Amino acid sequence: MADVRKERKNMKKAKGTFWVRFSILLLAIVFGILIYWSTGFLLDDIRVIKMPNRNVFFKERIDGSLQKKLTTLEVRLENLEHKHTLISQQRGFIKDSSGSLKVVVDNLFKLKNRDQQLISESQFGQVLATLDKIIRIQDEFKETADRYLKTTNERFEVKKQIRALKTQIESQRQNVQKLFSENLHRHRIRTTFVKMAFLLPLVLLCTILFVKNRSSIYRLIYFSAAIAIYIKTALIIHDNFPSRYFKYILTGAMLALVGWGFVWLIRRLVKPKIETLLKQYRQAYERFLCPVCEYPIKTGPRKYLYWTRRTVHKTALTATQDTQDADEPYSCPACGTTLFEKCESCGKICHSLLPNCLHCGNKTAITGKEY
Repeated sequence: MADVRKERKNMKKAKGTFWVRFSILLLAIVFGILIYWSTGFLLDDIRVIKMPNRNVFFKERIDGSLQKKLTTLEVRLENLEHKHTLISQQRGFIKDSSGSLKVVVDNLFKLKNRDQQLISESQFGQVLATLDKIIRIQDEFKETADRYLKTTNERFEVKKQIRALKTQIESQRQNVQKLFSENLHRHRIRTTFVKMAFLLPLVLLCTILFVKNRSSIYRLIYFSAAIAIYIKTALIIHDNFPSRYFKYILTGAMLALVGWGFVWLIRRLVKPKIETLLKQYRQAYERFLCPVCEYPIKTGPRKYLYWTRRTVHKTALTATQDTQDADEPYSCPACGTTLFEKCESCGKICHSLLPNCLHCGNKTAITGKEY
């Protein structure tokens, strides 16, 4: 166990090169994307379990005989339309022929010879034959008129029956569609509960693993997996819950997250970790400020100067300034914290709030009690 802790400590110190850190971050992102895809595939399979089939559902509940009857009437209407078109064309041909023959008869009656006499007996016979043809054509036109009216009436009746059947089928289809929507809604609710029963334990597990291993060298793996599960869960809630409920779920989750972050920050402020304290102490020493109260460390050449966190590097030092007390123990005059003291190993002055002596490297335990 001690070896593992030592290894973790060494890994924290060893940051590696830029490309190593970049590769680790890239692999963490890819790992999160793969977790997201895998979870999505599994949830899609859950969604289609026992999902009602629309075609089968409609086929079982709509009367098939009505559809067959409608198909028969549509075929009959198509034949009547074809027949009606042929009769219309035939009537047009007969009408044109009758008109042409009438023009011929009129021209025959108007024919005169050189003596300005009317047509001869032979020509008169041709006129009578033409008149017989016109009479026969008129009889045919009357016959086609009867057939035309009959097909027109049949077309009207068939169209009327088709409209009635379509209305009946559409009424049945609407009722079946309503029933199908209700079944689909119930199926969606069931699958949503199954999805949430699968996702919520994953969310809890990923959260626990990440919180417990946030200081581990493998923390990016837990973090990327947790983020992928969080995003997938949020999308499932958004897609399957009504917006009026989703806003309360989202607001509640955000309140819990913000509250947790608020409590975490307050705890870190009141009782920070040693690593955070060491970073704070190191930065304060670099700016010649007390790590506890940020009062200027006025020792050595800075004894009679004044500076702040922003102006510390702008303060100019001269060679004539006193440096005699730079190697003496020093305590903050504002809060009383010991900032410089003699090393127990070499006896030289070292930083009291840093873990190692700058002369001999002697290690001192930092407890954080001064904070």
